Amino acid sequence: MPRALKTIEQYITQDRKKDTIFIGFSPTYAKAFLRMDMSEEEREHWLDKENVNWKKREEFIQFMTQEMPHVKLTDVFDYVSPSWELWPFLGTIAIDVEAGGPEEDVLNRRYEDETGEPISLDAVVYIMSYENAKRRFEKREELV
Repeated sequence: MPRALKTIEQYITQDRKKDTIFIGFSPTYAKAFLRMDMSEEEREHWLDKENVNWKKREEFIQFMTQEMPHVKLTDVFDYVSPSWELWPFLGTIAIDVEAGGPEEDVLNRRYEDETGEPISLDAVVYIMSYENAKRRFEKREELV
């Protein structure tokens, strides 16, 4: 069923207006976004919602509800190339915390190893700068 959500870059540009942390739950999307090696099948199906680890997403929501109930969570569509017109919701959540703040530290300790790499591709914390989001959003708007 279609959902009326903003893309992550649209959310950052229009709502947050600053660098934004978000978390994704699709290993194949993570591989594409992080430019990791992908199998032929993964490349063909990197935007399939069947690849989303919905259990990890629910665990994240429960964790945030218990540990950081003051933090707003917003469902967003993932960033994809402006050439894409439609793609499924992959469970991604924008996290309304300050980049570099104590909440980000908690998230990084939970989801990243000591070198800053994801512990699991089933739950990856990303950050997108406002400038990057604005550039990407404006590029998409030019094509519409």
